[in-house]
Amino acid sequence: MRDTRQLLLDTAERLFYAHGYHAVGIDRIVAESGVSKMTLYKHFPSKDALIAAVLERRDAAFRAAMDAFVASFDSPWERLEAVFVWHERWFNEPTFNGCMFISAAAEYPAPDDPIHLAAKAHKEAIRKKIKEIVSPLTEESAAGRLAAQVLLLLEGAIVTALVLGEKDSPRSAWQATQTILAQSRPKTTAPTVSADSSTPRHDALS
Repeated sequence: MRDTRQLLLDTAERLFYAHGYHAVGIDRIVAESGVSKMTLYKHFPSKDALIAAVLERRDAAFRAAMDAFVASFDSPWERLEAVFVWHERWFNEPTFNGCMFISAAAEYPAPDDPIHLAAKAHKEAIRKKIKEIVSPLTEESAAGRLAAQVLLLLEGAIVTALVLGEKDSPRSAWQATQTILAQSRPKTTAPTVSADSSTPRHDALS
């Protein structure tokens, strides 16, 4: 059985993700979790503290899931494509409703707001991971710039999937990434993929 804190985080994350942060009040979280308001405030002294805890847990789970999928492939090219494949799988989940961190930054726009800073930290962590993946594929001096470009493409894919309903948007983002890599004097070239290859091609993993 879930403990009370876990129950509150589960309920809050589900509601915040589906409806937004400002639209969901403490009363609704209390009602849907079945936990008293007094107990909620024992665990989280404010709504902002609850949101911060939700984002911290979401960040850890998001990055752990993506990292595990990426790590299951061997070559740098496969691992980079796996990032896009993982995002497409996420977009096709029934509960997909965009990115909680983009929403958090939008609803808490002040750059020094702790919730905005949590969103920023998440995106910086994703960019750092992408840099780690692309480093073997390009010159050292270009890795940071390339990671920033890949993150920009992924962020665009997230918005495209949510707003336009184009859940295969990571495929276009991956094609654009290959073009950018080809212009960045990559250390290795993209593999020729056969029909029975284990590379994480979108069509193979759809």
